[in-house]
Amino acid sequence: MGYPKQYETYLTMKDGRKLFLRPVLPTDTELVKDFYDSLSERTKYLRFFIPKKEARSDRVQKFATVDYENSMVIVAIHQDAIVGAARYDWDDTERCLELAETVRDEWQGKGLGTDLFRYIVKIAKENRYAEMTALILDENKNAFNILKKTIPGDLKTSYEGNLIRVTFAL
Repeated sequence: MGYPKQYETYLTMKDGRKLFLRPVLPTDTELVKDFYDSLSERTKYLRFFIPKKEARSDRVQKFATVDYENSMVIVAIHQDAIVGAARYDWDDTERCLELAETVRDEWQGKGLGTDLFRYIVKIAKENRYAEMTALILDENKNAFNILKKTIPGDLKTSYEGNLIRVTFAL
């Protein structure tokens, strides 16, 4: 599948700032690295479950390389910088569509995480997926609350150590 231009859109935040939402491009590696490096240690821990100091080039390239169907990343861009990203990936081993998202610290608490979540779910539905799964650290109440307030149906939860596996119908 080629680049899905139909997923380019603008989002106006409550404070009036406009963000450009679009699928990630393979040429976005510098933007992705800058985004990752801008995250606090706490945000990196909540997203990746382990402290990571800096973005490794292989991980940055993997993040920026998607097929736009079985894997998708939507980035939110403000003033030529990524301020948030939501992704899904089909996991053949688990037979599920995995969701993940990260918002730059200074943009947290402004509704961007919820907006990105809604948008990536919309895209997954359009690509005919019926269910998604997210792994969330049990201490990451914000991520869990976004799912609870945004998903109209039931959330199926199970615990794997200090991780909560949340599965929900689209």
